[in-house]
Amino acid sequence: MVSKRFILIFSVYTWLFSTHGANAGGPTASPATESTKDKPEQLSTWESSKPPATKFDWIQLKSGEWLKGEIKGLYNDKLTFDSKKLKLLEFDWNDIKYLKTHIPFTAFVENHGTVYGYFEITSDKLIVTNGNQVREFNRRLLVSLARGGDKEIDNWSAKLTLGLNVRGGNTDQVEYNAKAAIKRETSLTRFIMNYIGNISLTSNVETANSHRVDFSHDIFRTTRFFIRPLFGEYFRDPFQNIDYKITLGAGLGYSLIKTSKTDWIIAGGPAYQVTRFISVEAGKDERETTPAMVIGQYYETELTNWLDYYFTYNITWGDQKSGGYTHHIVNTLEVDLTKRLELDVSFIWDRVDSPTRQDDGIIPKNDDYRFLVGITLDF
Repeated sequence: MVSKRFILIFSVYTWLFSTHGANAGGPTASPATESTKDKPEQLSTWESSKPPATKFDWIQLKSGEWLKGEIKGLYNDKLTFDSKKLKLLEFDWNDIKYLKTHIPFTAFVENHGTVYGYFEITSDKLIVTNGNQVREFNRRLLVSLARGGDKEIDNWSAKLTLGLNVRGGNTDQVEYNAKAAIKRETSLTRFIMNYIGNISLTSNVETANSHRVDFSHDIFRTTRFFIRPLFGEYFRDPFQNIDYKITLGAGLGYSLIKTSKTDWIIAGGPAYQVTRFISVEAGKDERETTPAMVIGQYYETELTNWLDYYFTYNITWGDQKSGGYTHHIVNTLEVDLTKRLELDVSFIWDRVDSPTRQDDGIIPKNDDYRFLVGITLDF
């Protein structure tokens, strides 16, 4: 009897220990789990290694992918990269984890000016090597980057927009409009020139003929602040009684928003303005000069991968004889059609607060509005 009870108790105890005893100190991981837990996290060799930059420039994306090719430049938080296989690419600067050049570059670094040499850029450092000299900066101080020794043409870009509206029948009407933008950017400077023109004929009678050319030259001082030593504008519109109006000035500028998708700039300063009118009342001067104050803002943003929005608003204050308060506003939507072609839809509003009376007593209207549709070629 005792032996049977002992065998029964021993059997129950053995069963309890084999089922729960191993878990007395907590759950026990399976060998596969233990192996995964104890194995340190490792990056793939192709992600962690840094290839030598001997024949190509190299960039690494935040995803870990490497690309070899030719770095064209860094402007406005956009890195342009030319790959032999993938052709010309553009990346947001925030998406670049690592960069190394195989030839000398020139860069503008905030608080340090222009630096020159071979560049290695990590997630937080900018390392520049020039001979035996090695300089190190914080990556966030980098304003722009340009290839050293490249052709001058590589610093230039341009856009040309053409539009045509033809109507026949009871009224024959032909309207031509054009827009052009030219930009030159280096690591230290930026030059921009814009043109807007409109010619309209109704039954072979001219009903519109206006032309506006403006330019600005900027010198970067920090990632957001720049000096504008010279800006100017030429404007002609006989239907506003303006034979020509020339404005020249100098000022300062600042980037209110500067991200990979949005750029918002405000700039301005004092200027000098000369205006010649088509005709004036008897005893009035056909030519007026005035000191002026010019303030402008430029806003652009990438709404989607195929749709961009641009807004320009320039204000000029002069004396009443020269028109007083005037403004020029351009709203533009650009729709990507191909890599080089875009559909341009623009609304333009020009206003002269005090237009000059003509010799026949007619006073031009204060406001001119135009709605333009055209095709843009991006160079």
